[in-house]
Amino acid sequence: MDVTIHHLRCFLAVARELHFGRAAAELHLSPSSLSEQIRTLERRVSRPLFQRTSRAVELTEYGAELMPLAARAVEATDEVLLWAHGEIAAPVIRVGLMVSNPEFSRIMAAAAARIPNVRWRIRQLGFVDCYNALEAGTVDCAFAAEISPASHPQLESRALWDEGCVLVTSERHRLADRQSVCLADLADETFVSVEDEEVSARWFSAVNVDGPPPRLLSLARSFEEILELCAAGVGVNIAGESARETYARSGLRFIPIVDAPRATTYLYLRAGRRPTPLERFVQVCLDVASGAPH
Repeated sequence: MDVTIHHLRCFLAVARELHFGRAAAELHLSPSSLSEQIRTLERRVSRPLFQRTSRAVELTEYGAELMPLAARAVEATDEVLLWAHGEIAAPVIRVGLMVSNPEFSRIMAAAAARIPNVRWRIRQLGFVDCYNALEAGTVDCAFAAEISPASHPQLESRALWDEGCVLVTSERHRLADRQSVCLADLADETFVSVEDEEVSARWFSAVNVDGPPPRLLSLARSFEEILELCAAGVGVNIAGESARETYARSGLRFIPIVDAPRATTYLYLRAGRRPTPLERFVQVCLDVASGAPH
């Protein structure tokens, strides 16, 4: 069996995107060439790695098992290439991010200053892949926003900051000119949400008013996709108030919800012993979030 690093890079790209077209664009390959690489890899490991239909691509159990192994193999190969070019292989910290936030930018600026001999890799994971990537070992930590308490007991979590919530609407929406709204105003709304129904239900159940469950359109994989659908008038969304600063654009309104629970951003980590640079990064996160001097 001859499995190459190129096979593993192709596999990881498809595993992250769960879409052959997007993965092929990332790798600068044609979709047909990428498909052939994956078929070759599956033949050589004698296991199916993806379930493919005309509508979706999903990892099989074997594919999920391979993800952390492939990630380590690719990272080790990159370290060898750095060594071969005479470069000192600095430690790598792979940071997963659910949505952008000004506080995250402050943390990364402090970390780059306080831990200079680290190569930083930031992965925009969106809502669907955030926890899976951490569990699979493709990132070392992940920043994720929750309205409910930390939701993954198999992972360690550190609460970093919280913020109020806003209603995201089209500028043409019936509530677009309001200075603020309350949860009762949203009883008849349709909420654009993510494809993962468990993630959607957890987020929106926390802001549900008395009455029937909220109507959810589980259409998106990322916050950018949610914003585009809200701007088009497909539905509305509930987000942390920092979205007004980070994602402001024409066609959208961000309206404070005066009685919504606060959204908390957690730093999630795999349980167990961690490398010293990652422990130092955790401390930087806690210091910046608490306002401690650095």
